[in-house]
Amino acid sequence: MDPDSDQPLNSLGAAPVRKPRTPLETFKKLGVPIIAALLSLATIIIVAVLIKVILEKHYFICGHPLTFIPREQVCDGQPDCALGEDEEHCIKDFPERPSVAVRLSKDRSTLQVLDPTTGNWASACFDNFTEALAKTACGQMGYSSQPTFRAVEIRPDQDLDVVEVTEDSQELQVQNSSGPCHSGSLVSLHCLACGRPLKTPRVVGGEEASVDSWPWQVSVQYDKQHICGGSILDAHWILTAAHCFRKHLDVSNWKVRVGSNKLGNFPSLPVAKIFITEHNPLSPKEKDIALVKLQFPLTLSATVRPICLPFFDEELPPATALWVIGWGFTEQNGGKMSDTLLQATVQLIDSRRCNAEDAYQGEVSEKMLCAGIPDGGVDTCQGDSGGPLMYQSEQWQVVGIVSWGHGCGGPSTPGVYTKVTAHLNWIYNVWKSEV
Repeated sequence: MDPDSDQPLNSLGAAPVRKPRTPLETFKKLGVPIIAALLSLATIIIVAVLIKVILEKHYFICGHPLTFIPREQVCDGQPDCALGEDEEHCIKDFPERPSVAVRLSKDRSTLQVLDPTTGNWASACFDNFTEALAKTACGQMGYSSQPTFRAVEIRPDQDLDVVEVTEDSQELQVQNSSGPCHSGSLVSLHCLACGRPLKTPRVVGGEEASVDSWPWQVSVQYDKQHICGGSILDAHWILTAAHCFRKHLDVSNWKVRVGSNKLGNFPSLPVAKIFITEHNPLSPKEKDIALVKLQFPLTLSATVRPICLPFFDEELPPATALWVIGWGFTEQNGGKMSDTLLQATVQLIDSRRCNAEDAYQGEVSEKMLCAGIPDGGVDTCQGDSGGPLMYQSEQWQVVGIVSWGHGCGGPSTPGVYTKVTAHLNWIYNVWKSEV
């Protein structure tokens, strides 16, 4: 043994065994640094996310090369990113196109086909009509659901030729060698089950509405704020007004909320595409119609159902009873937006009365409808835009879209609505373009 060594030895001349660390000592040596590292990583991630959120609120991030451009330059019609990403996911102008060559009449939903050789419409005979032809006819109008059809008797006052139809290149064609309609029946066609709520509304105006009565009503929202109403047309499509989107042309921040009469309930659904009619600055109130395509199809239920489009020849006389619904402002000045869906009954008003000197002085075109009550007081208002003006026949139909008006509830200036029958061909062509 080295007498100068200060290393203690036991009786066997070996160094004593080191005592094992306690759990607290192990935690201090290993756990604390790990937790500190994790906290630092979490802080970095949170800061990065916050920076990203703040940046995306004010800037659009181009991918190749990485560039930041002001949000105001997104969807301005001028590509600012090298690859043009800033103009890709924008609201699209969809132009008018040639007429779809099939249509449905309010006379028992009978199918009519355009004869290209004569330019005349003819009623489809039930002879040799099949399920495949029914799918083709509905597909020409853009419907993708399972159609139903039946035979209805030809009436003595039938004012159109009756012809057999066949299929050519996924379109119905008038059969040139068509003989007489031996069955004596026409085709009654339904492309979609629609317009049937779980609950019938009571005929009272200005009251809170149940979602069971209006399962097609939706809230169209930008940055989680309600902007406009809208109507479910099928599992993919929402009908609303074009002017709702004039200020915000980027699709990604638009969402749709369905299935509730409360604005604050239920999550919002992402939007894939938005189509509007071509805007004419000289006639800004014309063609106020838009279609919103959802990213994922709706799951239809008792509180989520489509409303029917009107028939092409659905002409309603003045004083026809109609319904309006919405979350809009309850007063013209100083009011607030309703948290709960409201419903009201109104009447169709003759366009000549609507265009009188003490009213709209000719601003209401033939592609618009006026509706209100003679003494005023019940009307749509800001925030109701895009919602439906509805008529009940066998099923509920959306005959108008809340569009514009002077004030809210005035006796001589009722609400003005986009006339849906005037835009059926545009709707069908948009649908067909997305099949």
